[in-house]
Amino acid sequence: MVCAMGVVSMSWRRLPICACAVVVVGLLGVANPAAAEDPELALGTAQQRIAAAVRDAASVEKVTRGKGRDRKSAEQRIADAVLLMGVKDYDRAAGVLNRLVEKYPSHRTAYADGLNLLGETYFQSKQYLSAKRVFASILERQNEPRFAPFRERAAVRLVDVALRMRDLDDLDPLFEQIGSIAGAQSGLAYAKGKGLLAQGKLGASAAALAGVGQDGEHIHQARYLMGAIATQEATPPPPPEGQEPEPAPKGRYAKAISLFREVTKLPPDSPDHRHVIDMAWLAIGRLLYEANQWTQSVEAYNRIGRESPEFGTMLFELAWVYVRLGDVVRAQRALEVLAVAAPGSQDVADAALLRGDLMLRAGQFDKSLKVYESVRGTYDKMRDRLDTFLGSTDDPGVYFDTLSKEQFELFEQADALPTLVLRWAREGEDGERVFAIIDDVAMSRRLIKESNEMIERLNAVLSSPNRIRALPALKNGAERGIGLLNSISVARMTLAGGMDEVSDDLSGALAQARKKRKALERRLGLAPVTAADFTGRERQAGRQWNRTSQGLQRLELEINTLQATINGLERMLADGPQAGVVRSPQQLEQFKAGLAEQKRLVKYYREQVSQLRRATEAGKVQVGFGDKRFVEDANYRVAYKKALWEEVRLSQGGGGGSQLASYVGRVVPVLKQADQADQRLERALAQIDRAVNEKAGGLRRAVQRETVNIVNYSLRLEDLDQEARLVVGSVALRNFRMVGERLRNIVLRADVGITEEAWELREEQLTRVRRLKIERARSVQRLEEELEEVLDDSGDPEESEPEP
Repeated sequence: MVCAMGVVSMSWRRLPICACAVVVVGLLGVANPAAAEDPELALGTAQQRIAAAVRDAASVEKVTRGKGRDRKSAEQRIADAVLLMGVKDYDRAAGVLNRLVEKYPSHRTAYADGLNLLGETYFQSKQYLSAKRVFASILERQNEPRFAPFRERAAVRLVDVALRMRDLDDLDPLFEQIGSIAGAQSGLAYAKGKGLLAQGKLGASAAALAGVGQDGEHIHQARYLMGAIATQEATPPPPPEGQEPEPAPKGRYAKAISLFREVTKLPPDSPDHRHVIDMAWLAIGRLLYEANQWTQSVEAYNRIGRESPEFGTMLFELAWVYVRLGDVVRAQRALEVLAVAAPGSQDVADAALLRGDLMLRAGQFDKSLKVYESVRGTYDKMRDRLDTFLGSTDDPGVYFDTLSKEQFELFEQADALPTLVLRWAREGEDGERVFAIIDDVAMSRRLIKESNEMIERLNAVLSSPNRIRALPALKNGAERGIGLLNSISVARMTLAGGMDEVSDDLSGALAQARKKRKALERRLGLAPVTAADFTGRERQAGRQWNRTSQGLQRLELEINTLQATINGLERMLADGPQAGVVRSPQQLEQFKAGLAEQKRLVKYYREQVSQLRRATEAGKVQVGFGDKRFVEDANYRVAYKKALWEEVRLSQGGGGGSQLASYVGRVVPVLKQADQADQRLERALAQIDRAVNEKAGGLRRAVQRETVNIVNYSLRLEDLDQEARLVVGSVALRNFRMVGERLRNIVLRADVGITEEAWELREEQLTRVRRLKIERARSVQRLEEELEEVLDDSGDPEESEPEP
């Protein structure tokens, strides 16, 4: 609501103030400073309070003279950025570091340190172009000693950026730049060796990596890459198509295995180094497997622990080693652990099929059938959804737009692609580069959206009466000045309490003046004096907006529930024929029309909630310091000072007796001192107000410039988006078709497994029947033979031939 308040001395308090929290004075039990107390004590306390206000007024005056120190030093800002990077809040860390490098370009250490951290922040958040720009600026400043500690790291990161962006052409000039750095270091040798390996220059890469010292930060990675080089050198070219590769002799990979074993002997002194060691054991296990040394391969694989990122890959490969060894039980056990420990592994489907095959070979028909049916049920649904997605359009542009949607927008679709399908597509051929472009576009859109929201909030603050909130240093000074004014008002109320104690019979006019003065005291006693009082007001001002935000959060939850219900109903309609539910075409059209209307309403509700959310965010920044309650405080201060002087005038005229007149005579100098302190503080606050207007104008101009820049960035992003739509969409479509083939192959293998299980079961039953028939025939034969023997032994003598 808009509240029109009275006029005070500062212009930022003259305008209407927007506030939603209304102070109910009668419900707040605040002690009255003018309560009955000793007159002499009241006079002394008031004098001390006013003297303290006069002394502290200098701190308010320094605010506009630029003598106030910065709230945070450069070192403290760096510490804040490091903490934000530690919790992976890279956006806020980048904001802190950008302000640091802009504010301290000449700092002896902070600027270089901040620039290095800024590049690392961009790199960790996958903003590779920004990281490249920052690290390149560090590497170019070879003549500045303050950048010397960071050149090695910058060179390594520039190589990492080039490899991730597949810009191998940028590596040669980078190598020249690295070579010009005086005093070659281990990090530089590692960066050059890694880049040469990416270019396929194995010999030069090995020579560069040999220069990495044992005490270097990248010794683990360098030794691992040397093992990879030895592996490539020992690996023969692939055989012609249709021919099986020849078995590898035991000594082929001896050198590579030796180099990888050297990696495993290095200390696991960091998570990255432990990962490299696990990868070395994985490489050893693979090479021993290729050399048919399966027992040694099992020993190498078992050195990888459960906490390793390679644990899932190790289990799958270990199962194949056990298969080669003929240990079906251990192979099944490894695959069972894989299904539980790494359900998101890229090998989980192949592992499940292998597990089913092993069960089938072991005669566990019921278990193998359950595994095959589970695989078929899981991946057949994925295949259907992917086929539906691929069959919806062949336009790469539309396909690119679909992939560029936010994750929540994809989730809302009833036919949304499974996460596993998206991951497999990213891991496919050129998938990393393609999806990196899509991710960059999505990130750019998100950053532009956040920038627009920030601009809206800044405009809301700068256009509000309490725009001083956008200038923390001036706000702190104004807060201090207003607190001192309120403290002087408390001193006046203390003097008024002393006057109440020395009063005799009051005249009618004096009694009316005192009644009017007392009526103002309770509200004026609520004015904030200390920093804790101001903090309490800020918290109280934001509490109602927080309740509004919570209400919007509940509405969003209900909208999400409605969306989930719509998705479920759409899925039920789509799966109805498969579940045996038959509906007429009229019913289907009716249901689809109803769901379409509900989806339209959900979209409308989301837009409304989004608008309310923006209004709430704007409201939050417009309440608090300088809002309606501060205007009321100023009005009550002026009214109370006027009422007290009126009472003093009447008391001096004898309206309250001689004792009161005598006491008032001692009070008047104190009140004049208080008025002088008020005037001094009002002048300081007026200077702050002028500084606020000046700086707010500069901020508005800066916001306008950034608004224009954001618009230009949006237009450039759209141009780049149009250029990438065709190429990126085509490659992504190809990858998803490859995923579809992979899913069909998995489903086909599961069907084959089910068929084989049925065939094996049939063969087992036939074999059993044949075995039973043979046993039955043997039993019948034995019975017949026994019967003949019995009949022969019990022959009739009368039927025997007589003797001659």
